[in-house]
Amino acid sequence: MISRILIFCLLTTIVVAANEVPTSLNGPFKPLSKPQLAEDDEQRFRARTIMSGTKLPATPVLMSAVELAARYAEMDYLSRVHQRQGIVLPQFPQVEIAILPPAPATRIEVRVIIFTIYAVILDMIHGQRFNECEVEVFWDDQVKAYVYFTAPTDDSLSARDHIKRRASSPSSNNTTVPQELTNTTAQLTDALFDWRPIYKPNANNLRPYDVFLLALGAIKVVAPFSKSEKVPGAFHVGSEIVDAHLEVFLHQRRVPRTSRPFFRYSDVLEAVRRIPGWELANHRFAELFCSIEVARRPVGSIMMNKGRYIRPSGENIATS
Repeated sequence: MISRILIFCLLTTIVVAANEVPTSLNGPFKPLSKPQLAEDDEQRFRARTIMSGTKLPATPVLMSAVELAARYAEMDYLSRVHQRQGIVLPQFPQVEIAILPPAPATRIEVRVIIFTIYAVILDMIHGQRFNECEVEVFWDDQVKAYVYFTAPTDDSLSARDHIKRRASSPSSNNTTVPQELTNTTAQLTDALFDWRPIYKPNANNLRPYDVFLLALGAIKVVAPFSKSEKVPGAFHVGSEIVDAHLEVFLHQRRVPRTSRPFFRYSDVLEAVRRIPGWELANHRFAELFCSIEVARRPVGSIMMNKGRYIRPSGENIATS
């Protein structure tokens, strides 16, 4: 079965809002926008998915997608990464994700990878079909990548044959984590980072899929920023298709710190990537509050709330 995933308002109306500065889904906070970051990325991306009949376990698929998207989001948004093999994360060995460029290319832009992971998971959730699949990824109507979600076994279906054919290296079927993805967190997230998550008092339960989509949406929003960059003010991430939203605040909603430790986008990314796993481990998907500390000093906080975000009067929001 073939489904076409087009990025439009229903797919990624991830609204980002800030009290201090206007924001946009398609780029970072306006005053911090980098000239080379195209604001029409949503329209430049599309994908075609071929689903097989072979089922994949939903939880490892979702957890792998969040972790892999976060690892790529740690990199420079416009950088190109060397991709020749499928990836199996040790924590989730039931699923292999291969993201490969069309031959003879050997590299793919990070932003294309992040868009694709988000789009594939949205398609799986929307269609209630966690199956092995092959995804043909287009950017500006040119094929830029082939993505495969498969079970890492010798007897899985034709997607693995496609992986071998598409790859440009004899070692393309290796299922290890590329070196580019193994050292990023240690470099970007302070070793003294800590978070303290708790369920909110009288917390409302959330749909598990909403938590995963919200985490992926937040990763996608944070990805264009340099992760060493300081968060300038409060913002939120929400979507018209997700019945939950995230609110990110500076510590006690104050102005940004003027001395170390700072609240950086790497801290936001690290906290967001942990939320689905923490709630899964606690056997409850519900509203959450977490404080974020660096060197034992509070620098920021995140709240995950039920319901679509309601803009306070006078707040400036830009949507796509």
